[in-house]
Amino acid sequence: MDIIETRRLLHQHPELGYEEHWTSQYIAQRLAELGYEIHEKLAHTGIVAIWRGAIPDLGAVAYRADMDALPIVEKTDVPFRSTNGCMHACGHDSHMAVAIDVAEKVAAAPRAKRDIAFVFQPNEEGAPGEIPSGADLMCREGVVERFGLCKMVALHSDPTLEAGVMGICQGAIWAESGRFTLEFQGESAHAAYPERGRDALWAASQAVCAIYAALRRTRPARPEVVSICTLTAGNAFNVVADHAQCEGIIRATSRAELDAIFHRIETVAKGMAQATETELVAKLYYGASAVANDDKIVAIARNIWSALGCAKDVNMNLAAEDFSYFSNKIPSFYAMMGVKPNNIQIPPSHSDKFTLDESALPIASEAMFQLIMNLANDD
Repeated sequence: MDIIETRRLLHQHPELGYEEHWTSQYIAQRLAELGYEIHEKLAHTGIVAIWRGAIPDLGAVAYRADMDALPIVEKTDVPFRSTNGCMHACGHDSHMAVAIDVAEKVAAAPRAKRDIAFVFQPNEEGAPGEIPSGADLMCREGVVERFGLCKMVALHSDPTLEAGVMGICQGAIWAESGRFTLEFQGESAHAAYPERGRDALWAASQAVCAIYAALRRTRPARPEVVSICTLTAGNAFNVVADHAQCEGIIRATSRAELDAIFHRIETVAKGMAQATETELVAKLYYGASAVANDDKIVAIARNIWSALGCAKDVNMNLAAEDFSYFSNKIPSFYAMMGVKPNNIQIPPSHSDKFTLDESALPIASEAMFQLIMNLANDD
């Protein structure tokens, strides 16, 4: 099965975090048939597949691919669209397809000095504050130490980069991540007499507007973002809401900056709670830390991919990636895979219409294969 067929099959079978049972079984079977040493049920549904090197005990170079999908009903018109209420709307199907194809190339190539490990990770999309993400849980289970992982690489599809481009970022490529909640507690009353209650919905809605305004006016311009994405309140059309909750994300360049942003959010929300005579409970849940690329691996990738004609320097993303749990332990490199058709804008990641130019996949596979073989043969 070629790389595009693999991607389409995976796209038809999306599964949510820690529920990737079909996906895990399929990958394990494919790689076992190639002769890989398969280790299953890591972090519930994760896999590590080992291709042994020629020299024992040098440590393993790892290639990580994420497996989970999103709870999105797909609205594309491709014949291989998913129909189970989930969707690979962030490109994880393409990440897995490239990794499987690289694994096939490794198995067919002269044996490298070091072991090469393919790490298929569940639950990259998990929400901070709920359960550990897949990379976090794999690291807690000792995957890095158990398999002697000494370096790691990964990639992510990028719908803003042209297909055939491999994006290289010096330093931090993914942002520090946080999730926050703001709970306003008031007192219910008949909607005809709002003055007899304390309107939590009014407090929350005013806080949303005030927070956005305050961040624009009190924070210097820098790479960061705050998005308040939910506001829930009320139980009936004619009852003043006694409870309201906002929830959102923060992205920043460091933990200190993330803390400073949340402090500003909390300060503004407290002021609005005081003004509306409601009570506030504000909580911050830390997610993945920033992902920083190793300078030495960046230089190697730039050299190899420039020769292939696919290298392009890119800037830091303000999205977050739990790959940081690995990159905080061992030297790592994260690349961006361009998937945009030439001069055509496509829907963004996490859209129910997300799609990609599949011509990017074999180019990415060759680029990642040459990189991982170089790392596996270094001294």
